[in-house]
Amino acid sequence: MNDKTKQLIGNILLCISMTALMAAAAIPLFITPMPSWQRYMLAAGAAGTLVAQFFIPSPSDDFRIRRLSRMNVWAGIVYCVGAYCLFSSNPDMHRSWIAFLLAGAVLQIYATFMLSRLTNSKKREKQIKEVKDKE
Repeated sequence: MNDKTKQLIGNILLCISMTALMAAAAIPLFITPMPSWQRYMLAAGAAGTLVAQFFIPSPSDDFRIRRLSRMNVWAGIVYCVGAYCLFSSNPDMHRSWIAFLLAGAVLQIYATFMLSRLTNSKKREKQIKEVKDKE
């Protein structure tokens, strides 16, 4: 399997999993007693997000870009810990899934924006270097 295929599979799985996470997080807003299937939906979304992050290859060999790619994997791990909290019998842990979901979202948003910014700046530097080499 080449990198393009891995990237495509990872992106599709990530979109589906993040949609499941978002829907599972929004269910308690609309349905007052939390349904039992909601935690399975959140767990499936968390596991799918983690698996998808392993499929998406790092776009560069640069240390900072690889570090940000690993941060996305850590966000998936934090989502999985939040899903575990929903299955826990401890009532204090049962309520903390929202905090883990928020922490994972903050990690993922930061890593995604910085990853986009760094890859774009690397491309820009490469284009400027090519133009200077032609002159």
